[in-house]
Formats: sequence, structure tokens, C-alpha cells
Amino acid sequence: MKFTSRYTLKDLRELNHLTLKQVARKVKLNRERIAELEQDSSFITIDEMFRFSKFYGLSIKYIFIGEQVDFDRKLNEYLGGTP
Repeated sequence: MKFTSRYTLKDLRELNHLTLKQVARKVKLNRERIAELEQDSSFITIDEMFRFSKFYGLSIKYIFIGEQVDFDRKLNEYLGGTP
């Protein structure tokens, strides 16, 4: 199953101005695995999904399925709106 999202793992990394090495250290995966997942997240494990979700502070549903609820809430908070 191919997951689709508004942003890819690579987009999230670049939007946060992070290198592969920085993400690898934080999510405790090697750079090669992260680069592989940035190209194709079809074979990502549940554990890896959880790691990225926790690291970026977004739900698994948002990152890997594309549900926008968490992102909209975070954007609204960032812009000074009400949650």
C-alpha cells in the first residue's frame, strides 16, 4: 500500500531545516533508511511511523495518510489563533 500525504517525510525534514543526519539521530534510524523512506514509504514499519510522528509532533494519520487535522491545529496555534 502506498501512503499519500500533503507533505512527504523529505518535505517535513526540509521544512524544519534538518539534515538526514540530524533526523537519523533523533528518530534513532540510520541515514540510509531515512533516505530510503523519503523516496518510498510503502514499506515503513509501525515503529518507524511512530518515531516520525513523535519527532515531528504530528499524527501518523497526518504524515502517512494525509489527514490534516493536526497540521491545521498546529498552524493555527503558530499564527496566534485559538486551538
